[in-house]
Amino acid sequence: MTDVSAHRKIETPRRNLWLAIAAVALGQAAVLGWMIWDRASLLSNGREVVLDVIPVDPRSLFRGDYVILGYDISRVKLPAGSVVPKRGDAFFVTLHKGDDGHWTSVATSAHPPESVAAGDVVLRGRVTYAYQPTRNEADQQPNIGLSYGIESYFVPEGTGRELERMVGDRKISAILAVDASGTAAIKGLMADGKRVYEEPLL
Repeated sequence: MTDVSAHRKIETPRRNLWLAIAAVALGQAAVLGWMIWDRASLLSNGREVVLDVIPVDPRSLFRGDYVILGYDISRVKLPAGSVVPKRGDAFFVTLHKGDDGHWTSVATSAHPPESVAAGDVVLRGRVTYAYQPTRNEADQQPNIGLSYGIESYFVPEGTGRELERMVGDRKISAILAVDASGTAAIKGLMADGKRVYEEPLL
């Protein structure tokens, strides 16, 4: 075997390795680009909903540069005798904007609603816990906890403590963008009815 032939045999696997690494890198870049575009599209084109933020455990509300947000729709009571969904199942909450401008839950379902009134918006959440009353608790309603992917929000450095105080005083609202599938993202925050933070598209 000549030195040239041996060199080619060594170079071929090495070249294939670099090609494989390049393909993986391009694939990861494409996925990241799609995720950025998908989020930007949701923030730009999604229906806008404003939900009041409620206090959560004050010991875990502020963590570094982001705040933990809670909502009235994060816990849902089900009618007595309902089939309680399992943890991780999808669950849908229909929101209606009242005459006072506040959005509230008007319907819940383990399946996407077949029809939605004009102006209403459907949020898709995931069950985080489920409580089924025992026979000895016949007077209790089953209830579930839901996560919508809007429970935390990064804020400018040094502003978290003030937001923490305002959440405790129920003065903070979250501005959401919701797409046709019920996926939600936080567009920004409102304080005392005024926009104080806006999420950049990119």
